Amino acid sequence: MKSKKDTVLEIERGFWEQSNDPEFYKENFLPDGLSVIESMGFVKPADAAKMSKEAKPWTNVKMQDVHVLDLNEDTMALAYHGEGSQEGMDKPYRTTVSSVYVRKNGDWKLALTSHQSWEDAK
Repeated sequence: MKSKKDTVLEIERGFWEQSNDPEFYKENFLPDGLSVIESMGFVKPADAAKMSKEAKPWTNVKMQDVHVLDLNEDTMALAYHGEGSQEGMDKPYRTTVSSVYVRKNGDWKLALTSHQSWEDAK
């Protein structure tokens, strides 16, 4: 049996690698959840699922400097630097991500995620 941490990290990675799968969003994102993405503003799960139909999956995904907070039995928070590439991109997309997961009816679901640009300190 996977740990809570491993389960949540696997789902989080799925939002990168299955970014073109509306069903993944529907299964893993709370219907009343929210994405806050610097370049896009506020995105509701239903809208994210619709947009995923046109999206390309991320490849070469890296999740670095990962921090996992076990807030209580049914709530976990993640913060990390993420990086990934998509077909046609000149350089990888880099972002700082924070995500909150809740367990509903035994299943972990993304409740809130925030992404902002990230560059290495010079």
